[in-house]
Amino acid sequence: MKQGALLGGSASDRHLLEDALKHLHESEYAGTSATLASLAGALSIPLEQAGLLLEELLQTKLANPSGTSVQLTDAGRDEARRIVRAHRVYETYLARETGIRADEFHRHADAAEHRLTPEAVDALADRLGRPRYDPHGDPIPTRDGNLPPRRGVSPLEMPDGSHALVLHLEDEPASVFRAAASAGILAGSRLHILGRRNGCLRVSVENRECELPQAVASALEVEPCDPPPPMRPLSSLTKGESASIIYLSPTLGGGERRRILDLGLVPGTIIRREFDSMLGTPTAYQVRGTTIALRREQADRIFVEL
Repeated sequence: MKQGALLGGSASDRHLLEDALKHLHESEYAGTSATLASLAGALSIPLEQAGLLLEELLQTKLANPSGTSVQLTDAGRDEARRIVRAHRVYETYLARETGIRADEFHRHADAAEHRLTPEAVDALADRLGRPRYDPHGDPIPTRDGNLPPRRGVSPLEMPDGSHALVLHLEDEPASVFRAAASAGILAGSRLHILGRRNGCLRVSVENRECELPQAVASALEVEPCDPPPPMRPLSSLTKGESASIIYLSPTLGGGERRRILDLGLVPGTIIRREFDSMLGTPTAYQVRGTTIALRREQADRIFVEL
């Protein structure tokens, strides 16, 4: 299907209609009802304008009324997943190949999704190795429009003492995303649920304890996992000490992560601390017979076992 093939009007009108389709799709995928009020809230527009959008979606047979809610038709679902695919593939591109901050991915992808053709999205996906999930852990619809069922639960539902793998971190509102990211929690992070205190969820992530406000914990979707092996940050090695790399923090992203991998710092690699610079950072390490330099903030996010 060509870009916006079922949606006419000006570019701004089409963008709003595509955003409306995305909201209906997100509601359907989450198992909640999309209503006039929810659409107005999601798009930050007056109820009257939301009503006009829904009327056009009904007239173009992209949506059908269902009691007090609105549901996508098959054609509407196909169109919505085209937009979702463009958004998530572009976010993956931003994460892997640019230096843009993670909390900016969503804003840039929101703009790109409306101008990228399906052919351009497919070419970008091929270039990226046909990723299945975006940086936030959301599944990327295939070029045929297939999407796996939703999985994962809130960490608030996990019992104390359990271990969980973060599958998804909601990227809106941006303030909540930034709070989780600043605690070192992104899709792919492992949490140890420690307990509850003062309305917050106490967790351990990468050997650090922190308290997550309920709004932040609610933005996460997790699944149970096995406890990770005992590990320590690479920066904790003493001069001449060797260890095996077992884990790279998800907070190592974009070009920085590519550089780390290009240097051969992959799980299973043996690394030895050689010497520090006069100022204490960077530190020289030996990997596969080659001496490399890492800053302290990089070595803090590479984990090893002796």
